[in-house]
Amino acid sequence: MAYINPNSLTNASSPLTPEQLRSKSPKFVRSKDRCNILTRTPVFDRKANLLCYVFRYTAGESSFRPDMIEKKHVRHISIGFYTRRHSELFTQRNGICMTEFPLCPDLTKYARALPATRFILHLQDRQDSAISFLHQLNLLKKESMTIAADVYTIVYTNWFREIRSISYAVIDMTQDIEEQFILARNILKKAPWIKIICDRCDNVNKASIAFESGADYVCSPAFPKDVLQQSFNPFFYRVNRNSFEICLRVIEQLLEEKPEYKMFVRFISTRNDIKSYMSIILHYLEQGRENEYLLGSDFESFLYEMDVEVLNKLVCIMILMILEEFYRPDVDKNKGKYILFEPLRQLLLRAKFIEELTFYHAGSIDVSWGFSLGIGSLISHMYAFTTSKVDMLIDQIDSRIKKIMHDIPEYETIYKIAVSMESLDLEFVDGIMASGFMPRHDILMAYETAVMWVAGLEEAINQRRF
Repeated sequence: MAYINPNSLTNASSPLTPEQLRSKSPKFVRSKDRCNILTRTPVFDRKANLLCYVFRYTAGESSFRPDMIEKKHVRHISIGFYTRRHSELFTQRNGICMTEFPLCPDLTKYARALPATRFILHLQDRQDSAISFLHQLNLLKKESMTIAADVYTIVYTNWFREIRSISYAVIDMTQDIEEQFILARNILKKAPWIKIICDRCDNVNKASIAFESGADYVCSPAFPKDVLQQSFNPFFYRVNRNSFEICLRVIEQLLEEKPEYKMFVRFISTRNDIKSYMSIILHYLEQGRENEYLLGSDFESFLYEMDVEVLNKLVCIMILMILEEFYRPDVDKNKGKYILFEPLRQLLLRAKFIEELTFYHAGSIDVSWGFSLGIGSLISHMYAFTTSKVDMLIDQIDSRIKKIMHDIPEYETIYKIAVSMESLDLEFVDGIMASGFMPRHDILMAYETAVMWVAGLEEAINQRRF
C-alpha cells in the first residue's frame, strides 16, 4: 500500500516512493489542489476611487476557470495568499480583497488571518442556505467580515433572511442586465444600506452601462473616459500642457528600433522632484547602485550604461509618475506619493505581465520591447481629454505597436494573452496552451509575478528609504 505524505495539505497529493521513504530529509509533495491567481480586477466608483480588488483563483492545478472553487480549495487559497503571504503583497497597504468562496469550516478557521476586516466574502450563487450556513455567516460577521451576494441569490433563496448581514449586491454583467437591476432596486427598498457592484464589466462599454444604470461600483479592468474626467485637474493641465504631450513622444521613442533618449533627458532635467526618485526605482529594478554617483555628475552617460530593459522600464515609470499628477486635486493630501491612481496601476500591471510572458521566448525574440509595448497599448487610457496632437501621437504609437507585432508574431500572441486574461476570455488562452506556445503554469506565474511587482513598486517609491 502506498504511503501518503503527511506533510502534504491534502490526500490528493502523489504518494511517496520507497526511495523517498528511506531518505532522512523531509519530502514535501506538491498538492494537486494548489491554486493560483487567475485575475486581479479593481472595483471602483464613478471617480475612480478604489473599493477593493476582486481576486479569482484557479480550482487546483488542472483547472483554468474562475468559478469552480470548492471547499477543498479554500484552505489552499487562505494559506497561500493570506496567511503564508500577506494579502498586501498582492494589493497595496491596507488593500481590501474580494473573493468568491463557498462557506466551510476552513473559511471560519482562517477568517482572522485573512484578515477579516479587509476581506469581502462573495457568496457563491450555488451556496446552500441551510440553517448551519446561516449560522456560519453570523460568525463571520462577528469577525467583522463584509458579505456580498448576487441579486439572484438574495431574492430567490433563504439568504434573504440574512439580508441585514449583506453589504453589497452583485450584478453579473454577463447575464440579463435589465432583470438584475430590477431585482437590485427591489432589494434597496428593503435594505437601503446595500451598495450595488456590477461584476464582469470586461470592457469600457459595459462599465459605462453599469454606471448609467445606477451601479455604485464597477468591477472592470478598463476605466471609461467619463470616470477619468472626474479626477482630471484642468488647472494643472493649463500650466503643464507641454508635458501632457511630451510624455507621449517619449513613449513613442521607446518603441523605435533605436530609441532616442535625449528627449527624455531634457524633459526629466526640468523635473528634479521626479528625478530624485531615480535611485529608488533603479534599486527596485535590481540595477546595481554602485554607479549611483553618476546621477549627479554625468546623468546622460549613466543612462546609457544601463541594460536596455532596465532603462526602458525606468523611463516608462517616471513618465507615468508625471502623468499621474494631472489626476490629482489642487489640495493633495498624498503629495510626494505616486502609483496611487488605479488606472495607472492597471497600466503597469499589463506592461509587467507582457514583459514576464516575453521571457519565456527570450531566446528567440528581443524582450526589451515587452514593457514599453504594454505601456503603449494602454497609454491612451491615461488621457481623459485629448487634442489633435495627442490623438496624432496615440495613433503613431498604435501604428508602431502593430508593426512590432507584424514583424515579431510572438508579441501579437503575447499581447492577446494579456488582453484575454484581463477580460476573462479564457477560451483563447486555452487554445494558446493547447498549441504549445506557452504552458499553463508559466502564464499563471507570469501574472502573479506582475501583480506582486506592481504592489512592490508602489511600496518602494512611497517609503523613500534612501
